[in-house]
Parts: sequence; structure tokens; C-alpha cells
Amino acid sequence: MARYKPYDYNQLLMVPVSLEEQLVPGTLEYAIHHVIEERLDLRIFDERYRNDETGRTAIDPKVLLKIVLFGYSRGLTSSRSLEAACRENVVFMALSCGQKPDHSTIAAFVSSVDQQTRDLFTQVLLVCDEEGLLGGTHFSLDGLKLSSNASKEWSGTFKELEKKKENLDRKVREAVREQRAADRREGRKKSDSDRDRREQRIKRLKQKAERIEKFLSQNQPRQGARGKEVQSNVTDNESAKMISSHGVVQGYNANAVVDDKAQVVVHPEAFGEGEDGRHMAPMLEGAKERLEATGRKEPLKDKEVSADTSYYSVTNLEACREAEVDAYVPEPKFRQRDPRFADSLRYRRPTDKHKQRYQSKRRWFGPDDFTWDDRKETLICPAGHALYKNGTRSLSKNSSI
Repeated sequence: MARYKPYDYNQLLMVPVSLEEQLVPGTLEYAIHHVIEERLDLRIFDERYRNDETGRTAIDPKVLLKIVLFGYSRGLTSSRSLEAACRENVVFMALSCGQKPDHSTIAAFVSSVDQQTRDLFTQVLLVCDEEGLLGGTHFSLDGLKLSSNASKEWSGTFKELEKKKENLDRKVREAVREQRAADRREGRKKSDSDRDRREQRIKRLKQKAERIEKFLSQNQPRQGARGKEVQSNVTDNESAKMISSHGVVQGYNANAVVDDKAQVVVHPEAFGEGEDGRHMAPMLEGAKERLEATGRKEPLKDKEVSADTSYYSVTNLEACREAEVDAYVPEPKFRQRDPRFADSLRYRRPTDKHKQRYQSKRRWFGPDDFTWDDRKETLICPAGHALYKNGTRSLSKNSSI
């Protein structure tokens, strides 16, 4: 009979852990720890605290900054997940030096360090410059869409929001009539829980209507790039609906100017506008200010700046001319005029995954595009996949019409 080593999960272990040894040189956590401890001046946080003589001691901003930066690099963005990591993950334990900040402490720190973050970003650029990580000859501009903590359902023009409020008011009146009718019809037969549920629904509808009414009274319609009204959002009016790789999101268009030498971000900024046609000017101005803070004079003049097709617009090109940069921004149809791509299938009309090229311009398939597999007794689509029956309104091979 087989024999195994016994084990007992109720046993206790005394494991000595050196926090310093968990921060191995060459790793990201060590770089964050070293830069914050040795290279950054964090006295800008001192004015936030008023506990010199009274009040309890606070967690050092260095510790909180290490936790947040390393957590964000690992995809941990919520304050509760960072709190749990400081209790369970040995690397976070080492960065926090065994301290366990509460999620409310982390959230308050993140939400109130806007100005300090700008100063720290400049200090980090100074460190990168001292280490020779900034080339300063070529910069690239690109962006991505980030979801905000706001729902698309709360978006609309002022006219649409007013209509939404009217619908909510109508639902409130209908719910009140239904409740009164139910009370007269059922009397005391129905339990108090049913009555409470109806009252809670009426309360929620009223709160939504009051929320829209308050927003409309305190804000003005948002104007788009063409001078027309665009949709506002009751929850986060600085965000906007944008098309991303994950569909339409309510969020921000996050842009970044990156130095070519070591891919160091020299200026980041988020915009509540999905199109990139007007973002070149503020991004170049922001990058110029950041680099000038490191001691560089005219850091963008006659330097190369590249961006993709989405940044091609008259407004952006004029901004590049005013900034005196050597800009490389392809216009949308440049490949169609390039003779090198005349015989290339890649830049012609879309093809399927099997690279089949269709001569017809129609956007649908006919019976001749499908083939019948006698061995498997299935129909094969133009992409090479076998079709299957879905629903009752279908005809088999031997069916008569």
C-alpha cells in the first residue's frame, strides 16, 4: 500500500522575512523604492498634514506612493485591492514596510494629490535626464480610450435629459397610482415587505428625476468642435462617449507624448473628446513646459514629432507649424496614392480571414458562395466554417419549397 508524508494545515510556521531582500535590484519594485526614497523630494506633501503637536501620526506619503505606483503597474487600481495586497502580497509588504494602510486612506491620498503629482512628474523627468534616458530628438504622440466611473445611460443633450426626466416623473406618478390601487384592493392582506418594495421603487425614481433636474439647473450645454451641442453626462460631465476597441465607452481620451530613446513619457493628458483632431496643440505645449522644467531650452524646436492618421487635421498641422517641429502625420488616404501599394491586397477592400479576395462589391452572400460537404452532410460558408441549424425556420438539402 502506498505511503505518503503526513501534513497538517493546523500547524504553525515561524518564517523570518527580510523586507529589504524582497526588493531585488533590477526589478520594477526596487526601482520604485529607490527613486522615491533616494531621488525625489516629497516635502511637498508636508503641508497636507496638521499633526505636529496633536493628532495621531500619519502613514508616510512615500509608503502610499510606492503602493499606488506598484499597484497600478500590476493592474490593481481600486483602493480595496491595494489594501488587500498590503496584507497578503510579500512585495507589497516590503514596499509598505509592514504597514497596512486602510482603503479609505489610500483613496483619500489618490484623490487629493493632483498638484503634487505634477511636481513629482517633473522630478521624475529630471531623474530620467540625469540617467541619460531622454534623447530629445524624436517624440511620438498617441492615445487610447479609458472608461470613466460614469454610465452611458446618464448621457444626452439637454433636450434628451429633459425628456428622460419627464419619463421618470411619469413613472413616479404611475407607480404611486399602482401603489394606492394595490392598497385599496389588498388592504392588509399583502405583507409589509411588498409595500416597502413599491415604496423603495418610487423613492429611486424620484431620486433619479431630482438628480437630472439638479444637473440641468447647475450646468450649461456642452459645445462640440463644430459649435453644436454634444451630449453631457450627469455623473461625470467632463467625460464623453467614445468608440474604443471594446465598443462605445463613457470615458476619456488619454494621450501621451513619448521620447523615442527609452520610451519615457514626457507629458500625459486626458481629454473629454474622442477625436484627436485638436489635441496636438495642448500636447506639444504640455511637453514643452515639462522639458523646459528640466533645464532644456526650446526642447521641441526643429525636433521630430510623429503621430498616426487620427491626428491629421488642419488644426493639428497649424499647431505643429507654430511649435516649429518637424511633424510626421500621415493623411488618411496616403496609401491609395502610393504606387508601391498598387498591387498590394492589404490596402484594398476588406477580405476575410482566409485572405479570399472577392471581385464583387456586394455586401452579402448568395447560394453560389456556399458549398455542400457530402461526407459530413453540412454546408460550408465562404470563410470555411460548417454551418449548423439554429431555429425552426430552416430547410434541409432534400426539403421542398
